[in-house]
Amino acid sequence: MATTIKSTELDFNTIKNNLKLYLAQQPEFADYNFEASGLSNLLDVLAYNTHYNALLANFALNESFLSTAQLRSSIVGLANGLGYTVGSRKASFAVVNLSITNESAPASMTIPAGYSFTTTVDNKSYTFTLRESVVATNGDNNVYNFSLNGNRNIPIYEGTSRTKTFIAGPSSENDSYVIPASNIDLDTVVVRVYDNASSNSYNLYTNINDTTTITESSRIYVLNETPNGYYELTFGNGVRLGQSPISGNKIEVDYNTVSGPDANGARTFTPVNTVQGLIVNVTTVSVSSGGQVKESLDSIRKNAPYQYAAQNRMVTAEDYASLSLRNFSNVISDIKAWGGEDNLPPEYGKVFLSIVFNTDDEVVQTDTKASIKELAKDLSVASFDVEFSDPVETYLKVNVNFQFNPNLTSQSQSAIETLVKNTMQDYFDQNTGGFNEAFRRSNLLTQIDGADDSILSSRADVTMQYRLVPVSGTTGYTIYYPSGILAPSDDTYVITSDTFSYNGKVCFLRNKLSSTKIELVEVATADVILDSIGDYNANNGVITLVGFTGSVITGDYIRINATPNTPSVLNPTRNNIIIYDADASDARAVLTDTL
Repeated sequence: MATTIKSTELDFNTIKNNLKLYLAQQPEFADYNFEASGLSNLLDVLAYNTHYNALLANFALNESFLSTAQLRSSIVGLANGLGYTVGSRKASFAVVNLSITNESAPASMTIPAGYSFTTTVDNKSYTFTLRESVVATNGDNNVYNFSLNGNRNIPIYEGTSRTKTFIAGPSSENDSYVIPASNIDLDTVVVRVYDNASSNSYNLYTNINDTTTITESSRIYVLNETPNGYYELTFGNGVRLGQSPISGNKIEVDYNTVSGPDANGARTFTPVNTVQGLIVNVTTVSVSSGGQVKESLDSIRKNAPYQYAAQNRMVTAEDYASLSLRNFSNVISDIKAWGGEDNLPPEYGKVFLSIVFNTDDEVVQTDTKASIKELAKDLSVASFDVEFSDPVETYLKVNVNFQFNPNLTSQSQSAIETLVKNTMQDYFDQNTGGFNEAFRRSNLLTQIDGADDSILSSRADVTMQYRLVPVSGTTGYTIYYPSGILAPSDDTYVITSDTFSYNGKVCFLRNKLSSTKIELVEVATADVILDSIGDYNANNGVITLVGFTGSVITGDYIRINATPNTPSVLNPTRNNIIIYDADASDARAVLTDTL
């Protein structure tokens, strides 16, 4: 007799019922009451065993793939197998000016690398240090203003210096060198290999991610996160992947353990020691920022395949983004790349990068961009120019109206309206604010409808908002939206703006009815001052202003509003980022007694 057990039905009750059905088809158990017999207990054991084995097999299979694994140890192991170095903690850093008044007036003074400062954040103390020596020459009134490579803005980094020493064993033993620390900043690791334990001369080894050419004589190392969160140091095999330490060599690893984001926000830094008996004066240029925890699981899933495809070379636009993020993740929170052929207007032979920095320090941003260009010279296969384009933030104004039945809740109308506003804020916090993060109106309305039983239905009107900052001497502006703009209407204005000052008059912008032309209107008289100060391209979502010399009346910018042609989905491209304007948005209840 053919079995009736279905191997795809692995729920406990389903397994037990299939076993009963199978046994009931046997002549020995005809008319047998399985529920009122001892055999039912045996079936329970068989069903439980089968169910547990099925779960174990399912979990094990899920942990074998990067896209489905849930355990950090599994995801890290799979990423390591792709040659991807999982991001470690990153040290918080601040930018300061340092000076000393020295009446003895030497020609120059030096503050050595490793010089420390203390600070507190939320009543907890942290130590920041110089990673490089800084030098100053005698200035006015014997004041020595220190600089790093000619720049007075000097970065100091949080962290505590550590050293771990190993003695290399025979190569046949394949020793594992594990650093027992989970809070290492990999950017601070320095590996030195000495001939023996008493030797003073050493060979400096380089991280494999920082090398462009590897031969049998290269001195490289690989440092990866282990399943328990520590870090394992490995070397080449001495044949194709560089030299390996030989038996008896002393391996010395210097590194910093850091607190990550906990040290962000420090404002006041106090020197731990004097320099030549003199007090170091510290002026904070920018508060500490950039501290990060270990790379998240979602980030590993996203970046590891791109890194594997890139193979440490820059070919596609995604390669430029992923390798830049790998090397400068301590100052970059998000990055987007696209080819010149996808730019507006097209510029062939270029790769465009747009970066969201986690620091406001302009010197750090400029230095990072210059370093990315240098990295591209080493790793790019084709001779593409790297261009940087600042992120374009488009704010969304969302007005929600929802049907509200007060008989279905004990909360007041104002409480439900507040609940809806909070739901809107939560949706945008979770789904927008970065590159490639889209707005979907249906998803927002689904969350609103599910916020409370008294909310029966909802609808949302969406308006895109660009914040124009007028620049003195500039009369032409091009405004890019992340979506096409609604075609002109006979009775509704698609483009509107805040009021601003124009030649001493308070004015605003709007499109002509049934036209894409932009006109300038005086508020007091409603007269059209200029009937064509620009136009808009409905398909591309671009507004062009010509001869515009308006200035802000209040605030720092002029809001220019546009109605999207597809408000159901706003999918930003290139360097567009969608941000929710909670102040301009609203939620209103419409009372009803329907169910």
